[in-house]
Amino acid sequence: MPRHSNFDEISKIPLEGFHETGVNGFFRVVSNNLNHQNSLADNKANIMISINAVILSILIGSATKNNENWQNLFIPIIIFVFTTLLTTIFAILVIRPTFKKGIVTQHDLDNKKTTLLFFGNFTSLSPKDFEDSMLTILKDDEYLYRSILADFYGLGKVLERKYRLLTYSYNTFLIGLALVVLFFAIFQYHNYTS
Repeated sequence: MPRHSNFDEISKIPLEGFHETGVNGFFRVVSNNLNHQNSLADNKANIMISINAVILSILIGSATKNNENWQNLFIPIIIFVFTTLLTTIFAILVIRPTFKKGIVTQHDLDNKKTTLLFFGNFTSLSPKDFEDSMLTILKDDEYLYRSILADFYGLGKVLERKYRLLTYSYNTFLIGLALVVLFFAIFQYHNYTS
């Protein structure tokens, strides 16, 4: 998603009297934290995809080979198949790239209304315009800091979406697993008492 959409809000924050070393350290820490959280979300999503793909493969393979033995467990199997499928879909949505190209105009650059730290924004520029615009940002401390803050905000919004979808994936897996065990126990009890 283009990260310039909230740049107007961030650009209204007054930036005066900041110590350069403290600001640079702050940016480094926030950047490392955001990248670490992004990697964690991607790793957790990959784990869910791997686990559910294996479960789904084994479940479908076993059910088709031993069809007569699995007929009594049809409902738990269907619940488990849908659970693993839905869990996998949410996990794939976490790591699936979403890209919306931002349209950056010279007017936006001249009025400091956009940031070029997100690649979707600067790829619309020619190489010369990109270099000139980046040099303009680098020469203006306030514009540079505001661009970094806007980029952090954009990364935070992406992370919020990833962790929300990851929560759906884990909750679906947990609830589905509990339902499968419950229905399996009910069917086993019913078969035992019959």
